[in-house]
Amino acid sequence: MSGSWIGRRLVAIAGSAAIMMLAGAICATAEEAHGIEITGDAVTTGTMTPDELSQLPAVEQEVRYRTSKGEESGRYKGPLLWSVLEARGIADLPGHNAQLKHSFIVEGRDGYRIVFSVGEIDPDFGNAPIQLATERDGKAMVPGEGYRLVVPGDKRGARHIRDVVKIEVR
Repeated sequence: MSGSWIGRRLVAIAGSAAIMMLAGAICATAEEAHGIEITGDAVTTGTMTPDELSQLPAVEQEVRYRTSKGEESGRYKGPLLWSVLEARGIADLPGHNAQLKHSFIVEGRDGYRIVFSVGEIDPDFGNAPIQLATERDGKAMVPGEGYRLVVPGDKRGARHIRDVVKIEVR
């Protein structure tokens, strides 16, 4: 093998590595900064940005639940899901208790979806403190976990959704 062939090969490998590192950095930045798509006929649709979410009142809750791997616990901080939907107009629907006719689906980046009724989180009815957590134990959610749906009071963690990317109101 000639030295020039090895040199070209090393340059190609180094170039490929640089491109992969740059692509990884871009993906990590996009994932950390993603917003949440809000859709449906009962709300103002669009992407709720991280800045918009940070403007909503945050609550802190100590939450425990079982998983297939044992018990999990943590202190979660972030806005209540009611505050997120209220910011998009769910409380302003015309008609007596109109919000009770609606449900919403929360979806994670992996496609995992859970359905709730709006009445569960409405402060005048169920008042469940379902939360869109932005922090756990005083630290921002780790990359890849994104915003986490937290359902205090559930014995099992099946309705806790990692990396929430969409809320669809029906």
